[in-house]
Amino acid sequence: MKKLLPLLVVLALLVGVILFFRGNGSKYSPATVWEQGTEIRTDAVSLFDEFMQDETGANEKYLNKVTEVSGVVSTVRTDQGGQSVVLRTNDPTSGVRCRLDRKPGQDGKNYEVGQTVTFKCICSGYVRDVEMVQCVEK
Repeated sequence: MKKLLPLLVVLALLVGVILFFRGNGSKYSPATVWEQGTEIRTDAVSLFDEFMQDETGANEKYLNKVTEVSGVVSTVRTDQGGQSVVLRTNDPTSGVRCRLDRKPGQDGKNYEVGQTVTFKCICSGYVRDVEMVQCVEK
């Protein structure tokens, strides 16, 4: 038994380290956003208005939550970081920016200004636009 004790201690420490690092990862990774259940459904105008009226309350409600947001495309941008679609709000200078993530084996899609879309994303807060990340089209 005395010979097994050091081995059991090392094994227990190893298991603890593995569980610690596994548990501290992001709840949502790009590979799993579309596999997660939707926590909130809303439209771009309502989402943006909530952030304008009470940013702290909106952060509590939406931040890091899987959210389906629907709206009308106002801007489409493609750059080295990927593709983003801004959904129209009542503010002509700001909107809901959806940074798109692609499922494995899926090519980027061409979105048109004026098109109505629904994205499933993670809300990352408000910086000039409401920022949505890891978005996939519903």
